[in-house]
Amino acid sequence: MEIRVDHLSKEFAETSALRDVNLTVHTGELMALLGPSGSGKTTLLRVIAGLEMPNEGRIFFGQEDATHVPVQKRGVGFVFQHYALFRHMTVMENIAYGLRVRPRTIRPPKTEIQARVRRLLALVQLEGLENRYPAQLSGGQRQRVALARALAVEPRVLLLDEPFGALDAKVRKDLRRWLREIHRHTGQTTVFVTHDQDEALELADRVAILKDGRIEQVGTPDEVHEEPATPFVMSFIGDTSSLRVEVRQQAVWHGEICLPIAPEDRPDGLADLYIRPWDIRFVDGGDPAALAGSITAMRRSALGHRAEIRVASTGETIEVDVPAGLRLGPAEAAFLKIMHGRIFPL
Repeated sequence: MEIRVDHLSKEFAETSALRDVNLTVHTGELMALLGPSGSGKTTLLRVIAGLEMPNEGRIFFGQEDATHVPVQKRGVGFVFQHYALFRHMTVMENIAYGLRVRPRTIRPPKTEIQARVRRLLALVQLEGLENRYPAQLSGGQRQRVALARALAVEPRVLLLDEPFGALDAKVRKDLRRWLREIHRHTGQTTVFVTHDQDEALELADRVAILKDGRIEQVGTPDEVHEEPATPFVMSFIGDTSSLRVEVRQQAVWHGEICLPIAPEDRPDGLADLYIRPWDIRFVDGGDPAALAGSITAMRRSALGHRAEIRVASTGETIEVDVPAGLRLGPAEAAFLKIMHGRIFPL
């Protein structure tokens, strides 16, 4: 089932939560809505679900205009961050709930409900726990029950609002792999909200990045990481430093230093150069493209050590990955060569 968001706007009192949002989620796609708090990602998910009504714009499920279709008739499965399980019901009863409360005319027979629940228990790897209550489960197990309950009603689309946000890092990582496998198995059109960029890049087929109620960029994980469309996307996805530079005569200058970077057909004038820590090299001070600086801090990173370095000429601070075996300490002088970066005109 394709989802199409067409010129959607949503306001709360004097606040614009969504501003002219356009987005298409393809049939069978796993789409992440990624952005900082207050960017509008959860509001967008709730409007798709029918839990909020837009002030302007429309929502399409396939060719159907679902904008004014009540939430209970949209065929949406919704998984919340805090599970929202019924504490007085067993795992089996929670998963079967959406089927058992259907009108009698469309309610499956009891044997079919039980068979569907058992298939889902196997799918979410909770066989043998069907008679336990939510209080007897771990956080990761409760979230699996919540997902199984959403899938039980065979929704047209599956929506997840920060589904792993309440779990610890190890469980989140395990459940990411598990959710990707579930999606591969079911082929369900799925949209999930997260503020965790690693989660979005690892799980999603495509990522929609939001800021202040607008979509900044939509693309595959590789596209948004390697080809960011705006300074916000560049700084939000991955670790980034920036330097003020000038594009002049098809060259990039930082003060009197000509940097070994192509200006990417940018117009002449002042610009910001965004750099990843691994795109900078320590070099000898005699290199004409080297920037002089001093180390202000050293810290561990996932793959080794990272240095914070203040550029001598401007006082700007950039972060650099330190090669294994290179011993550096605070206040030491350093010479850096920027090998790659992305330029955005002011």
